[in-house]
Amino acid sequence: MSDNINNKQMSKSRLADYPIGCDANWLWPSILMKDLSADLYDWLVDTGSLTARLKLHCQEFTVEILTEGNYPLSDDEKTKLNLTESIGFVREVLLKLDGIPWVFARSVMPLNVLTAPGGELDKLGTRSLGSVLFSTPDMQRSEIEIAEFDTQSRVYELSGLLSSTPKLSLFGRRSCFLLAGKSLLVSEVFLPDALAYK
Repeated sequence: MSDNINNKQMSKSRLADYPIGCDANWLWPSILMKDLSADLYDWLVDTGSLTARLKLHCQEFTVEILTEGNYPLSDDEKTKLNLTESIGFVREVLLKLDGIPWVFARSVMPLNVLTAPGGELDKLGTRSLGSVLFSTPDMQRSEIEIAEFDTQSRVYELSGLLSSTPKLSLFGRRSCFLLAGKSLLVSEVFLPDALAYK
């Protein structure tokens, strides 16, 4: 048993040493709607604050930082943010409810977003990004895209280290947020213990 725990800890450390990413085939929600339960679909397309909704289901909401810093962005992320530069600020976290990871979240932003009014997004610490975005009066949000993460994805690999409730695949959503005229891309993947799958 202890060897298994140690192996999981080592694997988690290896995964979290650098960004895990959210590479997937992102689609409009209507394309996958027929394949999803009504509850899961509702969680995926909800345009409100995910942080606020999660807090309704726990006594203690916490954010665990996995990775934070300047890293290369994927071509897909650069396209979504209309960027030519290859480096951006990346923040990957776990959103935990009463100590249980429910969501893996990846935020990607151009370096100049960090200096936007209401920004300093590199100094969030253990606050959720949603708590900043949804308290900013002029914040705008793009249409939501959703994706399936199968057993070959790195997010799925991470989920196996965090939960004893495996799924055939995981689902997530992403959208761009406009903050003081500057865009950032937020992706959120529901982990196996999330209520979205119940």
